[in-house]
Formats: sequence, structure tokens, C-alpha cells
Amino acid sequence: MAVPSEGRPSEGSPSEGRPRDFHGRPASPGRAIGPAHRALEPPPPDGGPGGGDPRAALEAAVAQAIAELRELSARSEGESAGILDFQIELLLDGELLAPALARIARGEGAALAFAAAMTDQIDEMDSEGDEGDEEHREPFALRTIDLADLQHRVLDALAGRTRADFPEGAVYVGRDMPPSVFLAHDWAKGGAIALAAGSAASHVALLARARGVPMVVGLGELPGQTGEPLLVDGTQGFACLHPDEHPGAPLPETFSPPPVAALLPPGARAGAVPGTPGLFANIDTLADLDGLDPARVDGVGLVRTEFLLATAAEALSEERHLSCYRRILAHLAGKPVTLRMLDLGGDKALPGLGAGDPAGVLGERGVRFLLAHPDLARIQARGLIRAAALGPVSVLLPMVTLPSELAAMALLFDEEAARLARQGVDGLRPPLGIMVEVPAAALTLDLFGEAAFFSVGTNDLMQYLAAAARDNPAVAPLYAGAETAMFRLLDHVCTVSRALGRPVSVCGDLAADPAAQGRLLALGLQGLSMAPARLDTVRAALGAAVATRGEG
Repeated sequence: MAVPSEGRPSEGSPSEGRPRDFHGRPASPGRAIGPAHRALEPPPPDGGPGGGDPRAALEAAVAQAIAELRELSARSEGESAGILDFQIELLLDGELLAPALARIARGEGAALAFAAAMTDQIDEMDSEGDEGDEEHREPFALRTIDLADLQHRVLDALAGRTRADFPEGAVYVGRDMPPSVFLAHDWAKGGAIALAAGSAASHVALLARARGVPMVVGLGELPGQTGEPLLVDGTQGFACLHPDEHPGAPLPETFSPPPVAALLPPGARAGAVPGTPGLFANIDTLADLDGLDPARVDGVGLVRTEFLLATAAEALSEERHLSCYRRILAHLAGKPVTLRMLDLGGDKALPGLGAGDPAGVLGERGVRFLLAHPDLARIQARGLIRAAALGPVSVLLPMVTLPSELAAMALLFDEEAARLARQGVDGLRPPLGIMVEVPAAALTLDLFGEAAFFSVGTNDLMQYLAAAARDNPAVAPLYAGAETAMFRLLDHVCTVSRALGRPVSVCGDLAADPAAQGRLLALGLQGLSMAPARLDTVRAALGAAVATRGEG
């Protein structure tokens, strides 16, 4: 059979309802078959309730929260209705919103302004409640609970309604796929992704590879209807409509990623090959822990915390941060865990905290976003400090360019650690490292002596070196062709790291590439961090690289 051109059906394809092959580009390996789910094109982002006006957005979210509370109150009785009615009165009180509106007038976004203003009021209530005996403290504690509940309800309204999920085992078909849609779906029962556009270097592709979900991009618009059977081959990069009627296409079993324990030989662990870097896992969601045997890895080298939190309400909740980190630490049972602070901006955004903009990768992203929104950074820092008291935690700062950014974040952590100590809350100021993903930072790494460690994010570093967006198919050859420049820069980074006495690891896609292991081994890295499902393949490649080097 002739190989069809990318994004086009093969010659002589049968008519509607008959099998048709479409070729694109592999993004995540594996084969799966399931009913197609054709995603509707989302409307352009309008900033949530109230459009782009943050004051109107907040007022609309408060009105929505009041309506929800009134509906709950109407279905409740006695004391329950009384509690809800009291919360409604609080929201109707103009004094409650005044501090948030004042922050909006100074240029802050609706979610951050409301969260920060409410946190200030909750802290003030806590301080007043600390004075006096237990009887005096009780009403303040109850008021604090009410304020916290209202804070989350309004933030949820600001974030908008959760996008409808699609059936388990279905094949998602669309032009592209937002990371939030991928993360909201349960992939345990199979499924796949077939995109008309998209990129193998996008964040969704990274997530798909980590979860073992077959994915093909660049297919062009696929014909057909929702529910029609669709086969996706993420290894070879094609999709086939009605594969059950195709005489030359054997049906694969629905793909289900095996747990890491099933991939590794008994008694094996990540660092078993002498003279090789430690092998660490990347974690994107708490569901990733299900397939990760802590005895088989040296720890977790990267937790992308922005993917743990689905809404602005969660990102602005210290307790939600701590709950996620506690789960990871408990699962790793004493192994080290490196948590990266929220890497928001660019194509990654949380509803209510700012719209994502793929063209904004050179703008306010990563540590820049955190420093521009210190209330958000302080909330996460407190969660991280409290988590560090529970186990071996290190913290990564994303998209660092200048030593002054590291210094500013270090000061913020010192201040929040002191604040928690004054409040009698257990905490430990964790070591801070930086992601090396901006060429300016890589070339001046000797100026970052205050960093405790370095982790090279090769995905972003490659696109900045090549001036070629990682998710733009038109410049994909330039992105891939920057590998020589990447290894020259990696050699420089490792040399400077040794001079500073700081450990350095790689946590991008390059770490999981079997073909790159020989060159990575020669660099003298301390660690490689990757999706759990890639650990066995990389371990074998490292062993082969060591054997080859010994023969030489």
C-alpha cells in the first residue's frame, strides 16, 4: 500500500463510512482503538465572567456564588440554612469586597486580588482570635472557616465551569488539546489522541508520553462523526477510520500502560549500573504515582506542580498545595522529591489566573510570573516549606534568567519560613535550585553560586537556542537540528557545575532518549529524570553505553 502524504487519506480510500488511513507525526508511542470523540472548538478566551474587565469578572463571580448559596440554602433546613444565609450576607456586604476591588484598581487580576485580600482578612481574623481564652477564640475560628469557604467558592466561579469530559476509552479528535483537558480525563481504561495540528514537543505530548497514551499530531482534519471507530498508532504516526473493516490492518488491543514494576527485572533499581547517573521520575499528576514503584527509582527529579492544580482556587490554597506534596512524599517513602514551583505563562495557564498564550514564551512566564504575583508565590512557598518538614524536598525555580531572580525568591522563602515559625507551624526551608532553560542563565551559570543545584530543561532550552518554537510544526526541523548546540552548552553547564560543587541533572525529553545516553553519560551528570514508563529503556541504554565505553 502506498504511504499517503501527511494529513491526507491514502489513494483510493473508500467512501464515507469505509476505512481511511491518515498519516501525521508520532507524538507518543503505542496503539489504541476506540470510538472517536470529536471535540468542539472552544470559544476565544474572554477572561471568565465579566470578560476582560477584572472588576466586572469579580462582581459576576460573587453574584454566581450568591446564587449557588441561595439554591443550597433553599434545599437545606435549620442550622445548615442559617450558615449558608450568613455566608450570603457576608458576600452582600460591600466591605468584604472593598480590599479586593482596591487591588484591582491598582492593576491586579481578579483571582489574585480576591485571593490575596481574603487571605489578609483571614490572617487578621486569626490574629484577633489568638488573643484571649478558648471561648473568645471560637467565634473568630468559625468566621475564619466561613471566609475560607467563600474564598474558594468565588475563586471557583472566577475559574469558570470545568470543561465536560469525554467517555473513557475514547479517542480524542480535535485541532489541538489543552493540557487541562488531558489532565481532567481518566486514561486508566485506554484511549488515544488524534490531532489535526499540534506538536510532538508540546506539553500535551509530554503528558501523553508520561502517561503512555498513544498520540499522533499533524493529521489534518479527520472526516467522520463522533462514535466511529478510530485506530491511532502513535509509534508510526497514523490514524485509521473503521479499522475493523480494513483488510490489512490487524486490530490491536486497547493500549493500557503497564506499571513501572512490570517493566523492570526483579531486584533492579534505577542506579544499578555503576558509573551512571541516578534515574529519577517526572510526576505530572497524582495519578502518575499509581504506576511508580519507589523501590525502583532514586527519587522524583521533577514534579510539575502547575499540572497538579486544576483551578485558581487550588493554586491559591496553601492546604491544597500541602495535600498534593504530602501524597507524593508518602508514596516515595523517604526518597528525595524535587518540586518545581508553578511554571505558568506561555501555553500553560490556570483559569482565573491569566489566559494562556503560546506566543508568550518570551514574556511573563515561570519565575517572572511568580515574582510579578508575589501573593501566589508566597502561598506556594508556605506549602513547600511545610512539606519539607515531612520529607526530603528540594525546590526548583522555573525559567530563571538572572541571579537577582534567585535572590528574590530566596528572600521570599526566608520570610515565609520565619512567618510559619512565628505561627508555630512546622516547616523547613528547602534548598532552592534553578531550571537551566534560558541560554543567558546557562552561559552565566558561574554567577548562580547561591543555587543549591541545577536541572537542565532541555525542551525549552532547545527552542530558545534554535529560536524555533517547540510546538510549531513549520520549524520542527530547526528545533531538532539544534542538538549539536545543545550538547555543547550542556558540556559548559556541567563544567561550571563541577567548579561550583553543585549537582546537575537533565529533566527534559533528552533524558529519556535512548540514543542520547552515550553522550549524556560522558557529561558526568548526577541525574536523569523522565516519565516512569521510560526508566527501563533508559537503564538498558545506559548499560549498553557503559559497556561500549569499556570496550573502547
